[in-house]
Amino acid sequence: MAQVALKVIRPVVRLSSRIAPRTVGRAAFHLFCTPFGHARIDEKNPALAKAKTIFAQAEHRHLTHGCGSVRVARLAPEGPARGRVLLVHGWLGQGLFMAGFAEKLVARGYEVQAIDLPAHGGSSGRRLNFPLAIEALSALARESGEAFAGIIGHSFGGAVALAAAAGGVPLFPKLGVERIVTIAAPNAMQPYGRVFSKTLGLGQRAHAAFEGEVLAVAGRPMESFNGSAYLQDLHQPTLVIHAPDDKEIPFSDAEAMAGVGAHVQLHAAPGLGHRRILFDEGVQARAAEFIAGS
Repeated sequence: MAQVALKVIRPVVRLSSRIAPRTVGRAAFHLFCTPFGHARIDEKNPALAKAKTIFAQAEHRHLTHGCGSVRVARLAPEGPARGRVLLVHGWLGQGLFMAGFAEKLVARGYEVQAIDLPAHGGSSGRRLNFPLAIEALSALARESGEAFAGIIGHSFGGAVALAAAAGGVPLFPKLGVERIVTIAAPNAMQPYGRVFSKTLGLGQRAHAAFEGEVLAVAGRPMESFNGSAYLQDLHQPTLVIHAPDDKEIPFSDAEAMAGVGAHVQLHAAPGLGHRRILFDEGVQARAAEFIAGS
């Protein structure tokens, strides 16, 4: 949110949160779930040009879920597939940004499905949160009834992947998946909610209402959306890829998840930041190799 707008809004929010904390907290949560400023597709960027070329070969369709529809791109090998792999982009992204992973996986014999999460890319909706994301993934999983060979999620998509596999939202069953890869994913969501509330100027009671809305919508408190906690219950081999120089999600989040147990591996990708990491061929190959069990 622009600093100029914040200077105007914050005093109003601070006063309103004292007068009507529940109303303001609930409104703040819905604002927290609203994506603004989707990542721009630069036609001159060679990495994005390559991604568009890869996705030009995909079968594109829309899948209906409880609250709308999501766009899914499917790429498959020439012969019988070794299994299905699901690709989940991050906040403000879209499936197109995961095209490099799709290319590497198809070359290894996998069918790949890259989803545009609700309110992103070619999908419907105005808001995105864990229940909405997991609802869309569950609809895709129900189509075949078979477990995914793997799931690769970037940033918010990585957090969603862990929550879905662990049954983090009671409304939906655990997502069947054999291997998990997270890329630049946050470990816990609660700290980001607190930063958001502080940035807006919410008081304590309004922030409590903000977190109360999470419980009402997701059926779990905000502190339960925690990658380390999920990984303690999950036994699937998991690869955590993160850049030490990531300015959006600290590397310590990856270290916390990797410290859970021997089934979790950490792959540091220095110099690749939070978004460039998606277009690095070494990272793409490492993720594909892990899914393949190499």
